Amino acid sequence: MNFIISKANFNDTNEINNMLTCLIQDERKNYDNNINEKYKVKNFYEKYTENKDMCILVAKQNDTILGYIYGYIQDNGTLLNKIVAQLDALFVKQEYRGNGIAKKLMNEFYNWAKKKEAAYIELSVCKDNSNAIDLYENEGFNINKIYLRKEL
Repeated sequence: MNFIISKANFNDTNEINNMLTCLIQDERKNYDNNINEKYKVKNFYEKYTENKDMCILVAKQNDTILGYIYGYIQDNGTLLNKIVAQLDALFVKQEYRGNGIAKKLMNEFYNWAKKKEAAYIELSVCKDNSNAIDLYENEGFNINKIYLRKEL
Protein backbone atom coordinates (compact mmCIF):
# COMPACT_ATOMS: atom_id res chain seq x y z
CA MET A 1 0.00 0.00 0.00
CA ASN A 2 1.35 3.42 -0.94
CA PHE A 3 0.93 6.23 1.56
CA ILE A 4 2.92 9.18 2.81
CA ILE A 5 3.52 10.49 6.31
CA SER A 6 3.38 14.25 6.72
CA LYS A 7 2.89 16.90 9.36
CA ALA A 8 -0.81 17.53 9.92
CA ASN A 9 -2.09 20.92 8.90
CA PHE A 10 -5.14 22.88 9.98
CA ASN A 11 -7.23 21.38 7.16
CA ASP A 12 -6.57 17.87 8.54
CA THR A 13 -7.83 18.65 12.03
CA ASN A 14 -11.53 17.94 11.52
CA GLU A 15 -10.74 14.41 10.32
CA ILE A 16 -8.24 13.69 13.07
CA ASN A 17 -10.67 15.04 15.69
CA ASN A 18 -13.16 12.48 14.31
CA MET A 19 -10.50 9.76 14.55
CA LEU A 20 -9.79 10.72 18.17
CA THR A 21 -13.52 10.40 18.85
CA CYS A 22 -13.40 6.89 17.33
CA LEU A 23 -10.35 6.02 19.44
CA ILE A 24 -12.03 7.22 22.64
CA GLN A 25 -15.31 5.45 21.81
CA ASP A 26 -13.44 2.22 21.04
CA GLU A 27 -11.78 2.53 24.43
CA ARG A 28 -15.18 3.07 26.05
CA LYS A 29 -16.79 0.13 24.24
CA ASN A 30 -14.01 -2.36 24.85
CA TYR A 31 -12.04 -1.28 27.91
CA ASP A 32 -13.52 1.53 30.04
CA ASN A 33 -17.27 1.94 30.49
CA ASN A 34 -16.70 5.13 32.50
CA ILE A 35 -16.18 7.07 29.26
CA ASN A 36 -19.29 8.97 28.16
CA GLU A 37 -20.72 7.21 25.10
CA LYS A 38 -21.92 10.54 23.69
CA TYR A 39 -18.54 12.27 23.96
CA LYS A 40 -17.36 13.82 20.70
CA VAL A 41 -14.03 15.59 20.18
CA LYS A 42 -14.42 19.10 18.81
CA ASN A 43 -11.75 21.71 18.18
CA PHE A 44 -8.94 19.82 19.91
CA TYR A 45 -6.14 19.54 17.38
CA GLU A 46 -6.69 22.93 15.73
CA LYS A 47 -4.70 24.72 18.43
CA TYR A 48 -1.74 22.33 18.20
CA THR A 49 -0.82 22.15 14.51
CA GLU A 50 1.75 24.96 14.81
CA ASN A 51 3.09 24.18 18.32
CA LYS A 52 6.74 23.13 17.99
CA ASP A 53 6.65 20.97 21.14
CA MET A 54 3.73 18.94 19.77
CA CYS A 55 3.78 16.48 16.91
CA ILE A 56 0.76 15.58 14.83
CA LEU A 57 1.48 13.39 11.84
CA VAL A 58 -0.94 11.90 9.34
CA ALA A 59 -0.67 8.97 6.98
CA LYS A 60 -2.31 9.85 3.67
CA GLN A 61 -3.08 8.11 0.44
CA ASN A 62 -3.87 10.83 -2.08
CA ASP A 63 -6.09 13.13 0.00
CA THR A 64 -7.46 10.41 2.30
CA ILE A 65 -6.19 10.32 5.87
CA LEU A 66 -5.61 6.68 6.83
CA GLY A 67 -4.35 7.28 10.36
CA TYR A 68 -2.51 9.68 12.62
CA ILE A 69 -0.24 9.98 15.63
CA TYR A 70 -0.09 12.73 18.24
CA GLY A 71 2.49 13.36 20.92
CA TYR A 72 4.33 16.11 22.71
CA ILE A 73 7.33 16.95 24.83
CA GLN A 74 6.41 16.79 28.51
CA ASP A 75 6.93 19.98 30.45
CA ASN A 76 8.09 18.75 33.83
CA GLY A 77 10.14 21.78 34.76
CA THR A 78 13.30 20.59 36.48
CA LEU A 79 11.74 17.37 37.87
CA LEU A 80 13.36 15.04 35.33
CA ASN A 81 16.98 14.77 34.24
CA LYS A 82 16.13 13.85 30.65
CA ILE A 83 13.50 14.99 28.16
CA VAL A 84 10.44 12.75 27.78
CA ALA A 85 8.12 12.66 24.78
CA GLN A 86 4.56 11.52 25.44
CA LEU A 87 2.88 9.48 22.71
CA ASP A 88 -0.72 10.42 23.40
CA ALA A 89 -2.76 9.03 20.49
CA LEU A 90 -2.25 6.61 17.62
CA PHE A 91 -5.11 5.61 15.36
CA VAL A 92 -5.40 3.86 12.02
CA LYS A 93 -8.80 3.44 10.39
CA GLN A 94 -9.98 -0.17 10.63
CA GLU A 95 -9.98 -0.80 6.88
CA TYR A 96 -6.31 0.23 6.57
CA ARG A 97 -4.88 -1.72 9.51
CA GLY A 98 -2.25 -4.37 8.82
CA ASN A 99 -0.46 -2.26 6.19
CA GLY A 100 2.40 -0.99 8.35
CA ILE A 101 0.83 2.45 8.84
CA ALA A 102 1.07 2.46 12.65
CA LYS A 103 4.70 1.38 12.54
CA LYS A 104 5.60 4.05 9.98
CA LEU A 105 3.78 6.74 12.01
CA MET A 106 5.63 5.63 15.13
CA ASN A 107 9.00 5.71 13.36
CA GLU A 108 8.38 9.27 12.22
CA PHE A 109 7.32 10.19 15.77
CA TYR A 110 10.57 8.67 17.09
CA ASN A 111 12.52 10.81 14.61
CA TRP A 112 10.67 13.93 15.77
CA ALA A 113 11.30 13.06 19.44
CA LYS A 114 15.02 12.51 18.76
CA LYS A 115 15.25 15.92 17.10
CA LYS A 116 13.70 17.35 20.27
CA GLU A 117 16.46 15.55 22.22
CA ALA A 118 14.02 13.29 24.05
CA ALA A 119 15.66 10.38 25.86
CA TYR A 120 12.40 8.46 26.36
CA ILE A 121 8.95 8.04 24.90
CA GLU A 122 6.14 7.22 27.29
CA LEU A 123 2.55 6.21 26.60
CA SER A 124 -0.41 4.68 28.38
CA VAL A 125 -2.69 1.94 27.14
CA CYS A 126 -5.69 0.10 28.58
CA LYS A 127 -4.54 -3.12 30.22
CA ASP A 128 -6.91 -5.28 28.15
CA ASN A 129 -6.02 -3.72 24.78
CA SER A 130 -3.83 -6.63 23.72
CA ASN A 131 -3.48 -5.48 20.10
CA ALA A 132 -2.03 -2.12 21.15
CA ILE A 133 0.12 -3.70 23.85
CA ASP A 134 1.52 -6.20 21.32
CA LEU A 135 2.29 -3.37 18.88
CA TYR A 136 4.07 -1.31 21.53
CA GLU A 137 6.00 -4.27 22.95
CA ASN A 138 7.12 -5.21 19.42
CA GLU A 139 8.36 -1.62 19.12
CA GLY A 140 10.51 -2.05 22.24
CA PHE A 141 8.27 -0.47 24.87
CA ASN A 142 8.15 -2.13 28.29
CA ILE A 143 6.24 -1.49 31.47
CA ASN A 144 7.74 1.29 33.56
CA LYS A 145 4.80 2.52 35.64
CA ILE A 146 1.42 1.07 36.48
CA TYR A 147 -1.71 3.20 36.66
CA LEU A 148 -4.23 1.96 39.24
CA ARG A 149 -7.90 2.83 39.74
CA LYS A 150 -10.32 1.95 42.52
CA GLU A 151 -14.06 1.92 42.05
CA LEU A 152 -16.03 3.51 44.90
